[in-house]
Amino acid sequence: MRVATTWQLICATALSCVLASCAEVPPASVTASIPHGATQVAPSGPLVVTAHQGTLSSVTVTTHENAPVPGAMDPDGRRWTTTAPLAFGTTYRVQAVAHNAESVPSVPLNSTFSTVVPKEELTVDRTRPSDGDTVGVAMPVSIYFSRPVADRAAVESRLSVEPSVPTEGSFHWMSDEQVNWRPREFWKPGTSVRVRARLYGVDAGGGVMGTADHESGFVVGRDQRAVGDVNRHVVTVFQDGQQIRELPASFGRKVYPTQSGIHVAFEKHTSTRMRSDTWGGPRKGEPGYYDEVLPHAVRISNNGEFVHVNAATVGQQGRANVSHGCVNLSPANGKWFFDFVQIGDPVEIVGSDRPLTPQDGDIPDWTIPYDDYVKGSALYQPR
Repeated sequence: MRVATTWQLICATALSCVLASCAEVPPASVTASIPHGATQVAPSGPLVVTAHQGTLSSVTVTTHENAPVPGAMDPDGRRWTTTAPLAFGTTYRVQAVAHNAESVPSVPLNSTFSTVVPKEELTVDRTRPSDGDTVGVAMPVSIYFSRPVADRAAVESRLSVEPSVPTEGSFHWMSDEQVNWRPREFWKPGTSVRVRARLYGVDAGGGVMGTADHESGFVVGRDQRAVGDVNRHVVTVFQDGQQIRELPASFGRKVYPTQSGIHVAFEKHTSTRMRSDTWGGPRKGEPGYYDEVLPHAVRISNNGEFVHVNAATVGQQGRANVSHGCVNLSPANGKWFFDFVQIGDPVEIVGSDRPLTPQDGDIPDWTIPYDDYVKGSALYQPR
């Protein structure tokens, strides 16, 4: 066996040291998520500065007025992210340096970019339910915008409905200014729901930009439902799956039938003026015209259908249909129903040969089969 001499060991050690010193440490570099010189940038997301093959040693972002822009560094020192939204119509300067493992500085990043000036602003005008509401199990979410939306997909991608209980559902655009969201089935009682519209900075098309976020929340109350049978002349009321009352009623006469399908209670009036010409019925001077103020009225569609007190038809309630399409109840039963019903409770009409359609109701969501409803989403993709 040959044994290495001391001289050979010294030479081997020296060679390994030379080879190690020849291994180059990669240089660090810095990039920004928004390219240098970019203009008309939509401020929908943060600015991110990233170090490659090293860590950031300094980052400074200022506006054209030299106002500092706040940001936060990741624990590993490789990413810095703005912590406040970028402003519209602003020029930004980004300066940053990184160091590699041997503390060699990178080429400094020194870039500028500018954000877009909106031609028009888009915000959420209102939502239904309103913030803090308690609603029935059939109430969909409605988001109303301040102006028409051209790029529905871009806006919808910034919307979310977040139930506390896992709930399948979908958005459906009712118009360019309104999008709804409904669950596949009725809500589970007790569900808390957050509605978020992160519109700030989103390009809604045609120079319209989202300029404010919106957030609201509501709670689903007890499971309360009513079923009106036009042939039996009764309204049956259920709570938590149990029948609790059966109310004699009079529905629409043959020429003005109450429409079949799932209506949703969406307004309550202790008294309201009703005129037949407001929903396409008889005009003044024509047979059947009416102009009355009636008490305890619950609106269930936008085509003139209410559940309300009508003392003049008590003799026909439970026996015949004599109304112009409304559901007539006695003073005692109508007051009880008015006090009982929640906004968002389903009121289903059965037995009528005229169906409720999406054009008839303020809340037509349940007239659309769910498989068709999902196709009303701007982000719908066939499976």
